[in-house]
Amino acid sequence: MGDVSHGGLGPGGTEDGLTRSWLELCRDEAGASLIEFALIALPFLILLYGTFEVAFVYWANQELEHAASYGARLVRTGQVQANNLDRAQLTAQVCSQTALLVGCAAKLRLDVRSGKTLGEIAPPVPLDGSGALKAAAAFTFSPGAANDVALISAFYAWPPLLKPSDYILRAASVVRNEPF
Repeated sequence: MGDVSHGGLGPGGTEDGLTRSWLELCRDEAGASLIEFALIALPFLILLYGTFEVAFVYWANQELEHAASYGARLVRTGQVQANNLDRAQLTAQVCSQTALLVGCAAKLRLDVRSGKTLGEIAPPVPLDGSGALKAAAAFTFSPGAANDVALISAFYAWPPLLKPSDYILRAASVVRNEPF
């Protein structure tokens, strides 16, 4: 009966090997930094990713605002009308002002509407029934004549790193055409 173990005690009231290993492991602090890092690393990396994603979206939106305002200037000064630029040529001009908008010529959608007053212009609806950005041909291209009011809207499908669908960035400018 002397070799029966009770409560982790071996013969003579000593700890057996399994219990001793477990107790030594619990008291050992080697590797604690690795465990702490493993607990903190994932939330930190998610926060870091989110910070970069938001920063890139803001940067891309600023570039789109600048490019749309450049396109509005081309319409306002009559350069689009005088040179008979079509939608694709104006899109190329607008995209030449960007660096971060990858595939700008294919992803950018321009909508140019004009009228005698701002009240005559209805804002564009960029999404189709399924929530995706419409094709370029679905948007209006009417830069107007001298002294007309023009609404220039730019839409860009921004592809985030880990999200399956795009963010739709939007920029718009309202101008009155000069008497060219």
